[in-house]
Amino acid sequence: MLQDFREGMKGIAFFIVILIIVPFAFVGIDSIFSNSPASDAELEVDGHSISRLVVDRALAIHKQRLLQQLGDIDPALLDDTILRGPVRQRLIREKAAELTAQSTQMGVSPVTIASLLQTVDVYQSAGKFDRDKYEFAIRQMGYTPREHHTYMNNGLLLSQFASGVTDTGFVTDADLELAARIFEQRRNYYYLTLPIAPLVATATVSADEIKAFYTARREEFATEESVELEYIQLAIDDLLAQVDVDEEMVRELFDARQAARQASARRRVAHILIEVEADDSHLAEIAEIQQKLSSGSVFDALAQQYSDDLGSSEQGGDLGFFDTGAFPEQFETALLGLSKGEVSAPVETDSGVHLIRLTELEVSEPLVFDTEKATIELELQRQLAAELLPEKIEQLRELSYNAETLTEPAELMGLSVNTSAAFTRSGGTGLAAYPGVVSAAFADDVLSNGYTSDIVELGEAGVAVLKIRKHYPAGYRSLEEATPDITSQLQRTAAQLSLTVRADALQAKIAAGKSIESIANAEGLAWQVSLDTTRFDNRVDGAIRDHAFSLPATSTLPLASAFGLANGDYVVLSLTGLESGQLASIPESRRNSLAKSASRTLAQREYQGYESLILAEATVKMDK
Repeated sequence: MLQDFREGMKGIAFFIVILIIVPFAFVGIDSIFSNSPASDAELEVDGHSISRLVVDRALAIHKQRLLQQLGDIDPALLDDTILRGPVRQRLIREKAAELTAQSTQMGVSPVTIASLLQTVDVYQSAGKFDRDKYEFAIRQMGYTPREHHTYMNNGLLLSQFASGVTDTGFVTDADLELAARIFEQRRNYYYLTLPIAPLVATATVSADEIKAFYTARREEFATEESVELEYIQLAIDDLLAQVDVDEEMVRELFDARQAARQASARRRVAHILIEVEADDSHLAEIAEIQQKLSSGSVFDALAQQYSDDLGSSEQGGDLGFFDTGAFPEQFETALLGLSKGEVSAPVETDSGVHLIRLTELEVSEPLVFDTEKATIELELQRQLAAELLPEKIEQLRELSYNAETLTEPAELMGLSVNTSAAFTRSGGTGLAAYPGVVSAAFADDVLSNGYTSDIVELGEAGVAVLKIRKHYPAGYRSLEEATPDITSQLQRTAAQLSLTVRADALQAKIAAGKSIESIANAEGLAWQVSLDTTRFDNRVDGAIRDHAFSLPATSTLPLASAFGLANGDYVVLSLTGLESGQLASIPESRRNSLAKSASRTLAQREYQGYESLILAEATVKMDK
């Protein structure tokens, strides 16, 4: 049915924590926050301003979420101009709700914020909150600690405010009975289909009808201004042949990865800790333990008997898997030199003397140079090409500036001149799907004066320069051009009219007492039946099921109805049975689910209504 609104609102606090660690992988911090002083108000709600900086931050986060949701979409396709409007509206709603929450004395304790931040892994070192890592992370996002505290406070306040409304949602027994009657209802229906395709194929249209249609509806054949382009595209892959990678470079990167793979081996460690005594009596105890180990005694048992580390002795000295930096340097050095099952010589640290045993060693399979070589070569080529790309972009800019055609710049750079399909100011496919390309193509210098465009950024697809190949001004399609489309449309209209007349005739037969089955057999049509069908049954055709359930529950049965499908076919349907749902007959698990769903629906409706009321009473100003 509906999404779990209340649980979603309660999850806002968690989402806020996740949000603050989202990496801006596709939008540079400098470009987000430059020229956006906090005092530059873009929005105002009841006298409280929302700065351009805040809007820019929200826009960047919104784009990042879209990129995560949409997968491989090119970031260049996400137009800030289009996305900014919905982001501004959301910020206005949130500010209005925030001010209302504050007016009702709601607030968030600093302790709550601190506790929440301490649960975020990216802010931790060795399992503990690291303020330096925290401040570094929020600086990368453009926040000062005070600004970030305010951001967290406002988010949690909104969560608290929404929960204050949605948590009050409930349903009465009467509401639940009504929901059961509606949502658990079952219906029986028979239907047959009248196909449109045969009628379209046999429909005839005269030349006079086509001309009359064209004359009466000429505006439908208006054409938008459009252009075709010739362009040069430059991307990293175009430069791979211009860079050289020798085997020494490949071998160096391979060796580094091999070393990293070996260093990533997982080691489980146990130890026996003996505290240092001033009289050196601990040395005799260590020697005793070493002698017992040499005689075959079990390390675990000796750890339980001798170790002064109360936290691990009961577990046979087990310290779990080794993490770099978790132990003192001397301890780690000794551990890394051990083979599986081997026990170290005594190692002294500030906490005492350790006998260290490597209990488990999980090592990844070593890399094979011949297998990895081609992949590494390509990776190094792409790295070098990426370093070369800025230089080549400047070269392309210089060569194409004021060029009569793009042929010569393309030849000098070893690139090709491509052409696009025609597209309008609304964009198109391929290269025309990039908003920057559309803007450049319809700029006066390019469109009217015939100049070559400046470099157009295409995100991961590189860059392009372009010239107009053909310009098609706005106008009208000729009658000859429009004739095929008009003919098709008139044929379909005639077929639909015939289907409507036939469907009405069949409905009359049903009303006279004939069944769908008898009519279908007499007319040579296919028919189907759906019995004991529920409102959300996904085993049947959804459009036909929805129409069957749209018929009034108070109808006298059988009830005949006819309607068109999206493909133009007509369906004649006979509703023959209807049984309302009974709450008492629904299993308890389903009853509980229905109650929760009804409660969520009510809570969502109430919150949306309350939010609309708040907005209606708020004074909003927006900087154009």
